[in-house]
Amino acid sequence: MHSMLFVAVPSHQKVEWSQFLRTVDAPLRHAKNVARLSENVWLVTVNESLEEIALLIVSASQSRVAYGVFPFEHEPQWLPAGFDPSAIPASLFG
Repeated sequence: MHSMLFVAVPSHQKVEWSQFLRTVDAPLRHAKNVARLSENVWLVTVNESLEEIALLIVSASQSRVAYGVFPFEHEPQWLPAGFDPSAIPASLFG
């Protein structure tokens, strides 16, 4: 497995969400294998270490924050910045 997308569901209880963010923010801020994609989404490369994904899971569980983990077998392939899908010929879609 190459990486995992971790998605936390912000709690209606602001105390629980704040506690979760405080717990994970400092340890993950400088981690080379973690990219924070938005306030509640992290992409964690796990092919060398599971420590960061474990921190997210344990912290969410302890703070009672719902979450989902989506594994990627291979490195995610991102579209280049400024990609315009309307430029793809319709004939490619059958």
